[in-house]
Amino acid sequence: SPVGSLLFSEGGAGRGGAGDVHQPTKGKEEFVATFKGNEFFCYDLSHNPIQSSTDEITLAFRTLQRNGLMLHTGKSADYVNLSLKSGAVWLVINLGSGAFEALVEPVNGKFNDNAWHDVRVTRNLRQHAGIGHAMVNKLHYLVTISVDGILTTTGYTQEDYTMLGSDDFFYIGGSPNTADLPGSPVSNNFMGCLKDVVYKNNDFKLELSRLAKEGDPKMKLQGDLSFRCEDVAALDPVTFESPEAFVALPRWSAKRTGSISLDFRTTEPNGLLLFSQGRRAGAAPGSHGSTQRADYFAMELLDGYLYLLLDMGSGGIKLRASSRKVNDGEWCHVDFQRDGRKGSISVNSRSTPFLATGESEILDLESELYLGGLPEGGRVDLPLPPEVWTAALRAGYVGCVRDLFIDGRSRDLRGLAEAQGAVGVAPFCSRETLKQCASAPCHNGGICREGWNRFVCDCIGTGFLGRVCEREATVLSYDGSMYMKIMLPNAMHTEAEDVSLRFMSQRAYGLMMATTSRESADTLRLELDGGQMKLTVNLDCLRVGCAPSKGPETLFAGHKLNDNEWHTVRVVRRGKSLQLSVDNVTVEGQMAGAHTRLEFHNIETGIMTERRFISVVPSNFIGHLSGLVFNGQPYMDQCKDGDITYCELNARFGLRAIVADPVTFKSRSSYLALATLQAYASMHLFFQFKTTAPDGLLLFNSGNGNDFIVIELVKGYIHYVFDLGNGPSLMKGNSDKPVNDNQWHNVVVSRDPGNVHTLKIDSRTVTQHSNGARNLDLKGELYIGGLSKNMFSNLPKLVASRDGFQGCLASVDLNGRLPDLIADALHRIGQVERGCDGPSTTCTEESCANQGVCLQQWDGFTCDCTMTSYGGPVCNDPGTTYIFGKGGALITYTWPPNDRPSTRMDRLAVGFSTHQRSAVLVRVDSASGLGDYLQLHIDQGTVGVIFNVGTDDITIDEPNAIVSDGKYHVVRFTRSGGNATLQVDSWPVNERYPAGNFDNERLAIARQRIPYRLGRVVDEWLLDKGRQLTIFNSQAAIKIGGRDQGRPFQGQVSGLYYNGLKVLALAAESDPNVRTEGHLRLVGEGPSVLLSAETTATTLLADMATTIMETTTTMATTTTRRGRSPTLRDSTTQNTDDLLVASAECPSDDEDLEECEPSTANPTGPGERGPPGAVEVIRESSSTTGMVVGIVAAAALCILILLYAMYKYRNRDEGSYQVDQSRNYISNSAQSNGAVVKEKALAAPKTPSKTKKNKDKEYYV
Repeated sequence: SPVGSLLFSEGGAGRGGAGDVHQPTKGKEEFVATFKGNEFFCYDLSHNPIQSSTDEITLAFRTLQRNGLMLHTGKSADYVNLSLKSGAVWLVINLGSGAFEALVEPVNGKFNDNAWHDVRVTRNLRQHAGIGHAMVNKLHYLVTISVDGILTTTGYTQEDYTMLGSDDFFYIGGSPNTADLPGSPVSNNFMGCLKDVVYKNNDFKLELSRLAKEGDPKMKLQGDLSFRCEDVAALDPVTFESPEAFVALPRWSAKRTGSISLDFRTTEPNGLLLFSQGRRAGAAPGSHGSTQRADYFAMELLDGYLYLLLDMGSGGIKLRASSRKVNDGEWCHVDFQRDGRKGSISVNSRSTPFLATGESEILDLESELYLGGLPEGGRVDLPLPPEVWTAALRAGYVGCVRDLFIDGRSRDLRGLAEAQGAVGVAPFCSRETLKQCASAPCHNGGICREGWNRFVCDCIGTGFLGRVCEREATVLSYDGSMYMKIMLPNAMHTEAEDVSLRFMSQRAYGLMMATTSRESADTLRLELDGGQMKLTVNLDCLRVGCAPSKGPETLFAGHKLNDNEWHTVRVVRRGKSLQLSVDNVTVEGQMAGAHTRLEFHNIETGIMTERRFISVVPSNFIGHLSGLVFNGQPYMDQCKDGDITYCELNARFGLRAIVADPVTFKSRSSYLALATLQAYASMHLFFQFKTTAPDGLLLFNSGNGNDFIVIELVKGYIHYVFDLGNGPSLMKGNSDKPVNDNQWHNVVVSRDPGNVHTLKIDSRTVTQHSNGARNLDLKGELYIGGLSKNMFSNLPKLVASRDGFQGCLASVDLNGRLPDLIADALHRIGQVERGCDGPSTTCTEESCANQGVCLQQWDGFTCDCTMTSYGGPVCNDPGTTYIFGKGGALITYTWPPNDRPSTRMDRLAVGFSTHQRSAVLVRVDSASGLGDYLQLHIDQGTVGVIFNVGTDDITIDEPNAIVSDGKYHVVRFTRSGGNATLQVDSWPVNERYPAGNFDNERLAIARQRIPYRLGRVVDEWLLDKGRQLTIFNSQAAIKIGGRDQGRPFQGQVSGLYYNGLKVLALAAESDPNVRTEGHLRLVGEGPSVLLSAETTATTLLADMATTIMETTTTMATTTTRRGRSPTLRDSTTQNTDDLLVASAECPSDDEDLEECEPSTANPTGPGERGPPGAVEVIRESSSTTGMVVGIVAAAALCILILLYAMYKYRNRDEGSYQVDQSRNYISNSAQSNGAVVKEKALAAPKTPSKTKKNKDKEYYV
């Protein structure tokens, strides 16, 4: 098509502003109308078609909008179109043989400057001799267009015409579907003012603006037209400041036709610009299957190019719409138009047609039309089309968008964003010139790259996560029997994946990560294979009926990665393209076949549990994994923090020493025999050992001829002896000191195909290259730990051992196989037992980990782990751990109504990790109406405890320890009366002693003089006097998780201990007294333990048998004896007939007063160790008849005695009541007959007088 273009000059009459060319002539009325994007008017020419040899169109316009249709008449191949496009005036004319286009734009600025501009278009038919055909005369037309009387361009056609005319409509300001108008360069209606639109020819004049205002019958008006010029605001641009930002537009009804136009501007290479999809065809709720297709429409940026994606149910198209990259920071105009299966997408006026595959012509979209990205909550649950790579990669668009028109109608993005409260959507567009990375914002070695007005930190390989790599990534430790499995709610289908993780291992084999499907052999798998990283991608072509490829694609990268150092691996797949990177060394590959879709239900680490479609199962992983990020999701950290509910794991959080499947060889004559070691061409062996013996044979296998292999301990050093047929060779470990030091040591023995032998002891390595024979041809049994006596004398030379190994072996790895030494043994000789019992039997400072208390026994020691949150023999195993997910959860332990304890002292310990700054962790409540409680909570990122056991709330906190950092923290709390201590991790112990007063103390002393059976009456009287109570009365329930308090906890809680109760362990055992609700995950259990949002516990029985709970606990000490190791719950029967306990006990004779001195009951902290004590538990009785009779009979006598006691001690010197620091706790001992013998109790502590709570009367039994 011939295109004419002239540039506007600043000289002459200027641009014709409002006060210039358009000064109205006196007496002449102007006809103006305002169009706001949805308005237009049309004049019907169908009954009176016009024909002429010359005609003229004139109008004036004023606008701030860059694009819009001003006038159109005609159809098919006979039309005239006048539009504003990108601030320039476009004219398109076609009379049947091709379009003539003219573009008029000013040198500086644009015509959308809110000033009036005049437009004049003329057409003239004239006779013209054809070029090269002088004898043939043809009728041609001449076109002239001028803006503001200055700009003119002309053009000629090259075919025969008879007359100019039209028998269609005149559209002014817009049309019902502007995108479908023939030749229309824009798809949206005009926004602004149009004045004096006139068409005239040889015969007549149509004043279209006047006819519209006067309501001519042939003129149809659409929308809310205003016949005066009003300011029409420009469509404000918006900026999507982060990949998570998006705006949801109403559902786009574009079944047969539709158009979308917009401008965008960015410097970022990837981002989802537009997305909408329909319902899956024939999809039943909850069903899966790749054959079900849903209609979808999307535009996305990939590597700087714009792509159009469209599927109408019978096959998708993915079209690269731009020939060059469009992420250059300049405005890019996109115009999409579709009619049935056909359509076009124009990028900066370069149009690309498309034809959808299949037969369907209907685009059925059900969802909202998302601009800029997708909502976070719907990303996993939506069955996103795999063809839209940015959706799977969670790459939202970051940049500016303006002038969005859908089906010709404008969309106010700023208003929509404000109405939706869209986070990260700003109502402007500016490009910052300063480099965002200049300030080095990325921490911990993160790599900074420039984005659109932002920096982007690449934290891969740093061990940290977060926007600026500020948050330490979760580390999981695996011992060969441990795993983490992400079970996605819906089957995922992807064509693009980004996977990264860090690993550290001493084994040459082991599964890092694998996607698995329940329905196909599809997998993307990362594993160590002979010290190399192996990537396997298998797309199951047979199941989906595609042309099968040659099989799984494999890539290898790196070598000797089993060096117990951190390494980083990354996988990038885009369709058929594969990239595997290990420590910044990248290997690339291409997949064969046309099928590129990966299906998976699970993401597994450590162990591949989904094995139905795999012939060779990868070896289990032993080592550490960290920072697993799959398509933008940091699954390990989400699992730990409770952000997802569909993870299952028994791997341990934290960087832990790994000792897998230890066995003990208790004597030098003990050994095992396994099947022959397969080490013909290469070999990778790993094991751990611990011993005090300087010598001993660890491993031996003989072979054909002289071939053999021996690993032995000689004078405290490891020897590796071998013979491949060239004679024996010896390699000695170069550890810096003997390794028979009763510590665990790691041994790696390897031989690669190049005959390079490696011996590594811990971090010290020796290598040796052997020439000649390259194969180790072994036969016979592999002996572990020793040999029979008669075999030692026949060992090859260079082998020094004459006895077996005595000590522990663990984590044995034989070329990627993890044998169970006991179960897999062909025969076992002597004392070989599971576990590793060290020789130490005496308490030392290192005997118990994590501040556990060592308890010396006659034949060894045990560890009291109650206040550590850990478990195991030496307090090094994680306690029972639950992950509390999003939305909150609650674990409630409820005491039976007739078994509620009342305590003077409480002890609470719990471990947790979270990112929350405010939450309730644990709350213990008394029975209804009493009001006593104890609450452990997080407030502004720090831990605090608040409790009330009588009058006012008492608080204690640790303001210096920030616990909302996602790391594991342990909190220990003790209470004795109104006094309390709180310790977080290894911070100093905080102590809280409410100040007492003399009157209260005197009342407490006097109260001790009351006879034993009259204590309740005195309690009642003292309660009326406002006494500070010291007893946590009638405890009814322990609640973990804070969901009932409106401050739910999210994260993991571990090893909770409260007064002898291990509530989490009880919950894991489905104890009938425990009720669970909400999103909970028990760490270490399979999917059957996944708890739904509904309550899953049994109903408590009101008539449950009464039990006495022993709550003995021990403070920090290293040598204290204890009668028995702690249990979850020690229950004994109790005869309550003769047991009546008042708030304090003391004989009433004067001589015993000195032994009943009041104590401040200062709880002992870890720094000042005292004797072990017990929490005093005071039980309620279900029978009160005798008590009531006693009350009535003795009331007068009690009051007299009390007055006497007060009088007697009124003038006693306060100094005589010294605090006995050595008697801080009351000790309970349970006799064999079941009765509890109480020692003389300490009196209530000094406490201030406080307003009493409205409490029921207290009865204690």
